[in-house]
Order: sequence, then structure tokens, then C-alpha cells
Amino acid sequence: MLLKLNKIITYKISYKHPNMEFTTDLLCFSYACSTQNPDMIEKLRCSNKILLPESMLFELTKDNHNSLEQKLYFKVSNNETQYGEVCGVHEFSAPPGVVYLPYHIMESCALQEGNTVKVDLVSPPKGNFMKIRLHNSKEFSKLTNPKVVLEKIISRDYPVVTQGQTIALNYTDLNKVFMIDIVEARPSEIIEIINTDINVDFDKALDYEESPPKKQEVKEAWIPPMNQNVKINHDISGSTIHQNRNLKQFKKTEGFVPFSGKGNVLGRK
Repeated sequence: MLLKLNKIITYKISYKHPNMEFTTDLLCFSYACSTQNPDMIEKLRCSNKILLPESMLFELTKDNHNSLEQKLYFKVSNNETQYGEVCGVHEFSAPPGVVYLPYHIMESCALQEGNTVKVDLVSPPKGNFMKIRLHNSKEFSKLTNPKVVLEKIISRDYPVVTQGQTIALNYTDLNKVFMIDIVEARPSEIIEIINTDINVDFDKALDYEESPPKKQEVKEAWIPPMNQNVKINHDISGSTIHQNRNLKQFKKTEGFVPFSGKGNVLGRK
């Protein structure tokens, strides 16, 4: 299936080189701990978009001669495990020294409220293929137009995806959340998926159930029950006629003489 992931509002700035290195440490908190607008919090909770401090915007744009306009993506990593996820930027409106994250990303990275995280600027390539696995395909297939729903939500909430991660698609029209695994991504494990056409393949869904094999029907021979009188009709008329004919034929032969035995007188020598 080909998804056309449309252009969305993504934070762009001009900085001095698309492959420039930038890293910093920030305190992480979930959106539930922020003072942001509740509507914004609800909109971002099922996404991989983060809020960064305005000071980072200043650091990235200073001395930006010969700059190029680029969309910004950052890898947020657990300093202890070094595991992290790549995110897009929604706004540079967090307090100084703080990054706000969706709670599901904090869970994925084993982060607690107030942990220090490493934030690195990254430049993922545009993707051309991804394989996904639905957790609840039965519910998803009941949607009026599943393909359009998939395109709309991914374009809006996930500008970048990473192979091996699980994303939550918040379908607000029905107030449902669909979980999807990113099984494979090309040409890299981390890809940008907006403003591009993505070939999507579906892996076997987690709720897929194989139909049990059909059993071959074996017809059993009928056996009459015990202790039951069974009336069996025999046509014996044919055999009786046949026997009478044989008897008449035998009487016509010379070898048959009625009472032809020899008599003897008792006591005679």
C-alpha cells in the first residue's frame, strides 16, 4: 500500500549546516507536569513531538551564515541506558533547561519525571518503505477508510519513525487509540516520513487468528443396535421354483424308477 504523507506544520529554523553537531542535557517531564494548554497536551500525548526551551533555538540559529532551512529532529536518550527515541519539535516554549515529552516516550526510554536526558540533533533521511504491524486489526479494519485514517494520523503526529518502536495512533473521531509496531524502515532504521510517498507493507497483526484446519468427515458404517428385532425380507419364491424344476428334470431321466428296490423274505436262505 502506498501512503501519501502530506505536508504538516513542522517547526523549521535556519541553522548553519544540516549536519551540524548539537547536544545538550535537559531535565525531562511528561506533558502532564507542564503548564501548557490542555488542548495542546491532549493533541500531543499520542505523538512523538516534544517541547524544547527557547534557549536552544537561540543556540541553533546564532552565527547562521550560509544557513539552510531544515526541519528539526532530536534524539532524546536515557543517560544511564543510552537508549533513546528520535522526536520532532512542536514548539520551543518549554522552561529553560527542560524538555517536555509524551509519557509513552518516557516509558519506552525508562525515564522518570525529572530525570536528566541527553538531547542530540539528528538528520534522518527521507523514508521510502516501512512495514507495520497492527495490534488490533479487527477494530481498525472496521473504519470507513482505514488508509486515509492511517495517512492523516501519521502525517499529523509522527513526522519521524524508528524501526522497532511502537506508536499510538489517536483517532479522535471515535475516541480510539490504535497501537502499531514499526517492524521495518528503509533506507535507514530512522526515517523522516512527511512530504513523501511511503510504500507500506503489513505484517501479520498481533490479534490475527489462523482458522483451524477442517476435519475430514468419516462416514461410519451403520450397525443395528443390540436386542432389537430386525425384520429381514427374503424373496424365496425364485429359489423354490428353481428347485421344483430340477426335481422334474431328474424324474425324467432313466436312472429314476419309483420303488425299484429289491425285496427279500425274512427267514429264507
